[in-house]
Amino acid sequence: MTISGNSALVLHSRLKNMTRRFRFSPRRRQYCVLMSATMLTMVVLGIVGYGISSMHYCFDVLVEWKISKICNQYYSNEITGYMCPELCAGDTISEFHCPPAKQTSEYHFNPNRFLARKAQQFVVVKHAVPDASYEKLAWVDSRHQEEHYPSESEYAGIVRRYIELRYNIQLPFDKLNSLLKLKNKNNRILFHASMRNSWNLIQNNEYLLSRLYEEKEIFPQVIGTCGDLFITELLDTVEFDERRYHFTNHIDLSKWRYHLKVAVLILDYLEDMAQNRFQMCSVLLAGFGISDSRMKYHDLRYITTEASIDRRLSDGRWCRHDGDCSYHDCRSRCNATTHQCTTGLLNNNLQIVCEKIFQGTAAQPGILVTEKSPARLLRILDRCAQPVSRADVDSSRPWGASKTLKKQLYNELTSIYEHLASSSIYS
Repeated sequence: MTISGNSALVLHSRLKNMTRRFRFSPRRRQYCVLMSATMLTMVVLGIVGYGISSMHYCFDVLVEWKISKICNQYYSNEITGYMCPELCAGDTISEFHCPPAKQTSEYHFNPNRFLARKAQQFVVVKHAVPDASYEKLAWVDSRHQEEHYPSESEYAGIVRRYIELRYNIQLPFDKLNSLLKLKNKNNRILFHASMRNSWNLIQNNEYLLSRLYEEKEIFPQVIGTCGDLFITELLDTVEFDERRYHFTNHIDLSKWRYHLKVAVLILDYLEDMAQNRFQMCSVLLAGFGISDSRMKYHDLRYITTEASIDRRLSDGRWCRHDGDCSYHDCRSRCNATTHQCTTGLLNNNLQIVCEKIFQGTAAQPGILVTEKSPARLLRILDRCAQPVSRADVDSSRPWGASKTLKKQLYNELTSIYEHLASSSIYS
């Protein structure tokens, strides 16, 4: 027998011994099959659940990992930010964790939003992750493979033009300088990192709107930034009686007063939106919160200027139904002749809020539909959610509710609230 034949026999003998060593008993094989089937079932159910209900999950360990990654970038001079020393010290800002499961189920899940404790209060940490529309700031020299950045004055001009094109806003230079706040101007590497981080944040709608309108106090206040992270105040949750959703619209008198008060605050907030020409394209009850007795909306991903949403809805894309030309709650119309989206926004904030928040549906009634709601209020809500008459329709938005109707609703709510305050029994 040859040497190669002996080697083959030795190898065969070793494989045979290994097979005997790892041969499972019938009981052990049954256990492994059962465990494998269980794990496979869990994976399949998770995938199906995600596909059907668009479920999302957040894990505290991943939040901690994200913060650790940001801090490693800070220590290696890849990013800058005024809040980085506090964020990475571990004592001033700590207890990073996911939002409560109840909150994530009530509004559009944001995988880049989580909570933390800063001193004695909780804050919101948001990550401005670049999306498909992200534009790079630097360009690479193909010959020398070097990144080239604009000068400080060139960068200011880029930002100013970007805001003008996206929001149709002419930004004063003093406001522009306050928005940029570039650091480390004497260090080329850190200065470019500061410029790069600033550009990432400015392309994030939530950060930019909060910074541009911080004096108006209509959006959550930005406390600080670190790289692509920015920290905002946490709004006080608006609490409602959830028992209304189960078999009855009964509500306690004190909670009914609270609903009326919140509704008035929401109408005041809509007035702020109208004055600044903002449109809310995804309005959820859980999105509202209170800061220093003022109503605000915490999720700014679907808030933009009226000019911007008009451009988006009338961009000429192909359509078959009106819904193809809409964007969440912002509705438009499909041209039946050309089958293109050529019409701008048709409804407005008031109509959306009346339909989704105040009136609601039979399964989930709005905050103003209870056993204590007078018939006059319910009639106004019907007209506001589905405006038809000339007096009820907004002059510039044919599917929107008018200012006259808003005034009637406001007066009705304040009248009911004042009556409750002067009377111990209301029916």
